Formats: sequence, structure tokens, C-alpha cells
Amino acid sequence: MNIGEMQRLLSVKAERSKSHRFDDLYALVCHADWLRLAHDHVARNSGSRTAGCDGINMKDFDENLEGNLRQLREDLLAGTFAPYPVRRVYIPKSNGNMRPLGIPSIRDRIVQEAIRMVLEPIYEADFSQYSFGFRPNRCTKDAIRCLAYSSTERKKAFWVVEGDISSYFDTINHKKLMKLLGHRIADGELLDLIWAFLRAGVMERKLFKDTTLGTPQGGVVSPLLANVYLHELDKFMTERTTALSKQHKRKQRQSGGANYTYVRYADDFVILSNGGRADAVAIRQDVHDFLRDSLRLTLSMEKTKVTHLNDGFDFLGFTLRRSMGATKMGVKTLISQKGYDRHLDLIKAATNPTTHKDAIVAKIVALNKAIEGWCRYYQYTSKASTQFHNLEHETFWLMARWLCRKHRLPMPMCLKQFYQRGNSLRFARLRRWFWESSRELSIQVCW
Repeated sequence: MNIGEMQRLLSVKAERSKSHRFDDLYALVCHADWLRLAHDHVARNSGSRTAGCDGINMKDFDENLEGNLRQLREDLLAGTFAPYPVRRVYIPKSNGNMRPLGIPSIRDRIVQEAIRMVLEPIYEADFSQYSFGFRPNRCTKDAIRCLAYSSTERKKAFWVVEGDISSYFDTINHKKLMKLLGHRIADGELLDLIWAFLRAGVMERKLFKDTTLGTPQGGVVSPLLANVYLHELDKFMTERTTALSKQHKRKQRQSGGANYTYVRYADDFVILSNGGRADAVAIRQDVHDFLRDSLRLTLSMEKTKVTHLNDGFDFLGFTLRRSMGATKMGVKTLISQKGYDRHLDLIKAATNPTTHKDAIVAKIVALNKAIEGWCRYYQYTSKASTQFHNLEHETFWLMARWLCRKHRLPMPMCLKQFYQRGNSLRFARLRRWFWESSRELSIQVCW
């Protein structure tokens, strides 16, 4: 089977007919080639080394790959496939709280990926151009660019609503989600399979818990289902934004009303208003009521702040703020303080003196990988060089203290031995500074 061509045909059909309901999709999920490609996608993910509640990781599954895929296909065709409960773990959030993750078994991840491969071409034809999260060929920077363009002086969108949906992934209503899926999917077998995944439950500390709400963060198909659910919010906001003609928007402004720009990334969204603060507060209340009445979700009114663009707002690790440029006011995209502090905390943890037994080269490689990725992410922000210089300074001294602990030297002797003479490790200061090992491994730590 030519899977790429089949996905293209699904996309074309969905684009041409917005009301078409697709049938015979379950056969695609069960197809041997479809399952094989789904397996390959899952295997390439670093999370494949993590086992679900059955204790089997990808390496174990691949020991009898052909037999396991054949058995998986037979179970799907016979209608006897039953998802395992997800294994629940917790990871720390930036605010100090813990985020629950649900880790499916390998076999369940393969089936979920097969479902995603079927659904994504269909729903990509429907999704809003202002939805950026968990979608192919879209990223956080696209969302930021859209906001930056919509915040220009010509737009005069100076009031910002920072949306915060309380526990979104954990409060998705299953019946409502299935009803929304039914608008596009007519295949009862596929819908039953999705329902089985939603109701599979969780295993936490060897105790089983039913799942009557939510879709687990960590599931392969969960981001797509979450976007299907919040597409209703996208449509609600589209009626108040891009669906309006220029003439209508002009009349609305002339009559003292406001126009809005809306951008969403997963469950985070921002609304820009070119009216006054009262207009921003009003649209926040409208969104709150819509989420409550139509999607049974809760918009946290305490965390959904109304901010003036002059004061700046944070979104996806960036800060957007209106300020005076050389000749006129403009909007600058900056590294958020939270994003900077969070990354610095990671470097502090990596250079903690208690890790002094780590090999020097391994430490350099780890630091370089983390810092280079972070700097690339923020390389096009305003005043990036200033923040990168600050990070360089912090990292230099954190690494120096780590060397002091490793070699049991006071700082002056450490700098004299390693910085000036360049013994087993030297600090080479050229245009940028490097850590170099005695094996001539030169690694740039800072941008």
C-alpha cells in the first residue's frame, strides 16, 4: 500500500467536502503496511525505551517483531484487541507542581499511531490557521510570529487576554469528544477503538483507576484528539475574528467596538484586542461561558490575565512587549525571564558539585547539547546577545566551581591550573569561549 498517497487522498476529500463523513477507515488501521509504518514511527521516538504497564519496551517488542505485529493485526481484525491501562508517572512543572503523564504500552502506542495516521490528514483540512500546537509543519515560533505581526502599531491591538484552561487534558469530556469525532468519522469500528483507549484506565502504584474524563498526556493520539476538542473554541473565535469582513471590522471600530486576533497553541491561547480594557474583559467572559457551556471546560479567571501590551505578556517561553524603538513604538519578542531561569536551573543541576565524579568530556558534551539547543530556539529574539552573554558568564563560573570540587582545589588555583596553563582542560577565549579537553575535543558551550 502507498500510505502517503492514501493520506493525500483523505486530505483532498476532506478539503473538498467539509461535511463528508469518512467510512472504511478501520481497515486502514488494521492493514499490515499501516501497522508496520506506525511501528517505525514509534520506534524512532526516544520514549520507545520506556515500557508501559506490561513492562515491555520497544527492544523487547522487536525481539519478535513480525510475530507481534501479526498478532496485533489479528486481534484488531477479530475485534478482540483491548488496550492496556496507561502507566501513570509524574514529572515536575515549572511552577513546582507535578504534571501527570500516561505511558501506554508499546502495542497500544503502535495502534494509536496508526489511528493518528488516519485521522490527521482529515482534520488538518479542518483545523484553524491560528492553531499551532501538535500539528505538522507548525511550531511555537510560527505562533509567536503570528502574534508579533498582529501586534504592530498599525493593528493597534494593545490589550491582551492570556488564556489558561484548568487541567485541560484531564477534563476532556469523553462523550462530547466522541460526538465531535462523529461529525467527520462514520466508521463505527474506529470510533469504538478510540472509545476503548479513552476508557482504558490508568495504573498508578499498581492500583487500577477508571478514566471517565480526559485523555492522557503521553498518549500518541492524545494531542490530535485534544485539538479536535478545542477546534470548537477555534470556530467560536473565528466567528469574531477572521470571519468578519474588513468593512464589518471598520464599522465595528467606528461604532466604538473592538476587533480581536486569536492564536492557540494546544491548550494555551492569546487574544489581542484593539479596543479598551473593558472589551478584553468582555471577550474573556465570553470565552469562559463558551468553554463552560459547550465544552464543559473551566477557564481559570484568576490565571487568565488581561494585560496591556506595554507591560508585556509571556507565551510559549517568549515575552512580547511594546516599547519605543529608534523612531517609533514597536513590539519586541524577548526571552521570557521564566524561560531563562528554567534553563539556568538545568545548568546548575548539571554542574552541581555532587556530580563531580562525572567525566569532564561527558560533562562538556551534555552542557553543549543543552545550551546550543536553547540558544537556537531563541536566536532570533530581541536582545538575544545580552541574554546569551549572561548565560555564558553564569555557565563559565558554574563550570569553574564544578572543576574546583572535582579536583579539590580553591578557585585561584583552579583558574591558574586550568585557565592559564591549559593542563587537562583549558578555557580558550577567542571570539567566543570554549571548553577544550586534552583530547583536543573542542566544544562551544555558549552561542
